[in-house]
Amino acid sequence: MSINLDTIEESILKGKPVLLIEEDREGEADLVYPAELANKNVVNFMLSAKGLLCLAMDMDKALKRGFFRLPSKGGETNFLIPVDYKDTKTGITAEERALTARKIAEGLSVESFRYPGHLPLLGSVGFNRRKGHTEASLELMEMLGFRRYALIIEVLNEEGNSHDLEYAVSFAEQHDIPILTVKDVWKEFVRRRQLVQIYGRAKLPTRFGEFEIISFRNELDFKEHVAIIKKPYGEAPLVRVHSKCLTGDTLASLRCDCGSQLINSLRMISQEGGILLYLDQEGRGIDLTEKIKAYELQDLGYDTVEANKTLGFSEDERSYEVAFQMLKALGVERIRLLTNNPRKVGELKELGIEIVEVIPLPGEVTEHNRFYLKVKVEKLGHRIPGVP
Repeated sequence: MSINLDTIEESILKGKPVLLIEEDREGEADLVYPAELANKNVVNFMLSAKGLLCLAMDMDKALKRGFFRLPSKGGETNFLIPVDYKDTKTGITAEERALTARKIAEGLSVESFRYPGHLPLLGSVGFNRRKGHTEASLELMEMLGFRRYALIIEVLNEEGNSHDLEYAVSFAEQHDIPILTVKDVWKEFVRRRQLVQIYGRAKLPTRFGEFEIISFRNELDFKEHVAIIKKPYGEAPLVRVHSKCLTGDTLASLRCDCGSQLINSLRMISQEGGILLYLDQEGRGIDLTEKIKAYELQDLGYDTVEANKTLGFSEDERSYEVAFQMLKALGVERIRLLTNNPRKVGELKELGIEIVEVIPLPGEVTEHNRFYLKVKVEKLGHRIPGVP
């Protein structure tokens, strides 16, 4: 579901910030507001959240304007020197902090500010590199048509503790404040910002016929994914989104059905044209080393979902944003999807791909993978031909 930007903008223009929740990385909630619209009333209200009021801006722009980083040790947040606008008296009042925020958003250099001051600055390294509040707040500002400067403050509960999402949501509802998650902003970011571009293409003769293999310049997740295509493929091509499996695809392992699915996909695409997206998402997104550790646990009697969770991962860590962007780079918006995985269908649809048909993809069922496939059906909702 897309963010309702009109509703959020309307609320902001009434002087109400947005509650931005990050559930996965930090489990915290921040109030966010465009720095260029900062005023005494808005800042005073945001300070009622009791966290540290900061101004987020792009790190590269901050450094070019003379702002500089604070020394740090072990922290993930990029703090810059806190400042006050030169024409403030103390810099601490709500009105003065609002003025400082507006002047930074105007693009003034560090010479126009005193430091250290009372408004800490945070440097964004890019939403594609870090999915934090700092980065998400700037993307949200741009989506709303504001400059890439945001006032942000963490919401603390009545005892002064952070990471209380229940309290933060209650706070937002009490004050009729829009609520978003970092995931919401990320999905909209992926829809709007094309960060995957075709880089190279070459002929790929195979035992299934001749294909074309395409590489990408990828600034979305910075991994190496490829597309294997067979033309002509029409307006709604047959598409397989296949996650890499070294053991199944390359080493002919019978523990899974990945290798046989890959072969069947290539055979079907070679016959009628289509696209195979080969994604670097080994082990349902946990990578090869952890996947083999999960295999070790499975040898001890764990199923594939239990093994992943025992290692501290979710049952499936994969995402399909990069597949969406690869399809966009190829000029494809409507597809016939080869998959047994309803989650894959849902994610691609949510991002904006029109799926005109879902085609089940059979794989080889053996004594070695029968239990694995049964767990995929029962716990992950897959609909696998030949597996009840």
